[in-house]
Amino acid sequence: MKIGVFSDMHDRTDHLELAMRQMRLLDCGHFMFLGDCTTPESFQRLIELTGGLPLDAVPGNNDYELAIMRQLATCSTAARLHPEHVLLTRYGMKFSLSHYPKYAMQEARSGSVDAALYGHTHQAVREMYRGCLLANPGELQGRTGRIGFGILDTDSRIMNLHSLDFNA
Repeated sequence: MKIGVFSDMHDRTDHLELAMRQMRLLDCGHFMFLGDCTTPESFQRLIELTGGLPLDAVPGNNDYELAIMRQLATCSTAARLHPEHVLLTRYGMKFSLSHYPKYAMQEARSGSVDAALYGHTHQAVREMYRGCLLANPGELQGRTGRIGFGILDTDSRIMNLHSLDFNA
């Protein structure tokens, strides 16, 4: 399974649309969002753009009105808004999802997960740490002039980082 991994949208649904279009073209059948949609409207748009495919999301430090976002996820058959740090098993892999690097590093050090994914820093990172994939897909906001996301292949257990240029 190919999983689209992305973070730090900060209400830039136009950038989300570009990234989702590319992730769908690359055959992603599942999505993981690592926080900072910012508003319920942006979270609703994220749910819509997944097209009914599974979405695992965690909140970030700039996500407001979480109660409304949780209601939106509850109304979806495929979207889940988890707590700020969650451990999941998907397609034979154990994942740690969080917006915050501290949780990802903690899980990578523990050796209890196959992949520890995080956002928050807006910096794309992909490294192996004690046999664990420790990765941040970058940002959808585009502060750096690029939109970043990752594609994690659960068969090969490799995550490729992608970036798109855009006209701000």
